Amino acid sequence: IDDLLRQAEEVQADAGGTNYVGAMLQHLVGSKLDLVLGPGKIQHHGFSVADHSTERKGDYQIDAVPLHVTTHPSEALVRKCADNLRMGLKPVILTLGDGVTGAGFLLKAAELADRVDVLDVGQFLTANVYERSLFKAATCKLTLSKLLERYNMIVQTCETDPSLRIKLGASG
Repeated sequence: IDDLLRQAEEVQADAGGTNYVGAMLQHLVGSKLDLVLGPGKIQHHGFSVADHSTERKGDYQIDAVPLHVTTHPSEALVRKCADNLRMGLKPVILTLGDGVTGAGFLLKAAELADRVDVLDVGQFLTANVYERSLFKAATCKLTLSKLLERYNMIVQTCETDPSLRIKLGASG
């Protein structure tokens, strides 16, 4: 997962403003959710589709848990989490490792630190691959392949930029 994100960062550096890392994170999380919950249980949206234009409470919502996937937690995201809490929801922020600390500071300043969970998205995804594979190395490769295949299906459906797809090697 970390290697995929590094590659996306390299592409993004040369892309002139396109947020490949953010798009990849959102759709990898969506892929994981589809594998866990089953296809059709959550709605997928293009990366650039704003939550407010679709009346979504987060990038994804499972029951009363809105998931906010972001590369850079912001004060606006913390306000959205506060709105989630006022609605009786339990928001979760999924961000890059270095964003976890930043989100923690922002939430603490807003006196929400104990009410919003913040998770490293790479660990969130990697842990799921291990769990679904029952920690068997050979099965991890297959599980990761399924995650990436689902990711590519979501990108094909929701995005107009085919360069967001992940090329899968012959070995999976």
